[in-house]
Amino acid sequence: MSLPRLTLTACFARLLPFALSGLLAGCSVIPKSEPVRLFTLPAPTLLASSEAARELTLRVDTPGAGAPLDGRRLLIMPTPGEFQAYGGARWRDDAPRLLRDHLIEALRRDGRLSTVIDETSRAQNDAALTGHLGAFHARYREGNAEVVVRLDAQLLDDRSREVRASRRFEAVMASDGDGLEAVVAAFGRAADRLAVEVVDWTLAQLPRDPA
Repeated sequence: MSLPRLTLTACFARLLPFALSGLLAGCSVIPKSEPVRLFTLPAPTLLASSEAARELTLRVDTPGAGAPLDGRRLLIMPTPGEFQAYGGARWRDDAPRLLRDHLIEALRRDGRLSTVIDETSRAQNDAALTGHLGAFHARYREGNAEVVVRLDAQLLDDRSREVRASRRFEAVMASDGDGLEAVVAAFGRAADRLAVEVVDWTLAQLPRDPA
C-alpha cells in the first residue's frame, strides 16, 4: 500500500535539513585564508668603530620607491621585466622602511656619529641621508637565485638643503637555494653589504670637526 503523496512530501521536508547539515559538515563553503609568514632583515653585523664619535646628528629618511618595490611583498623577477611575489609571505614592513631601519641600526652600531635619527624625529640634525630604492628583489641569473638591493643615495646639508654628495650603491648576493628561507637570508646578506658601503661613504662626506 503506497503512502499518500502529502505524507511523502512531508517526510522529505523533515529529512532535508538533516541531509544538508551532514553534507555541509564535510566541506566548507567559506575558503580558508592562506597563512601569511612575516619576515624581517637580520640585524646588521657591523662592529663598533674604534674612532671617537663625532658630535653630529644624521637623519636617515625613508627612501622613495615605485610600485611594487614600495610594498611588503617578497618580490622575485623570474624573467627580466616581470615581477612576481612569493605566496604566503610578507615583509614585516614595506621594503623602503625595512632598509631605512637597517641603515640606521648599522650607523648606530658603527658608533662614529653621536646621534642617528629617522624622519619622524623632531630633533635638529646636521645632515640628512636620503635616496631612492631602485631594487629590492630576488632574480634568476643563469638558473640560480640571487638577491639584488640598489639604492641611489644623496647626502644633504640640512641647513642649505644642498646635496653634499650622491652615489649609487648596489649589492648582489647569491642565494644558497630556491627556498624562501634561503632567499630571505640572501636579502639579509645583501642589505648588510650595502650598509657597510653606505656607512663608510656617509662618514667620509661629513666633517670630522663639527665646528
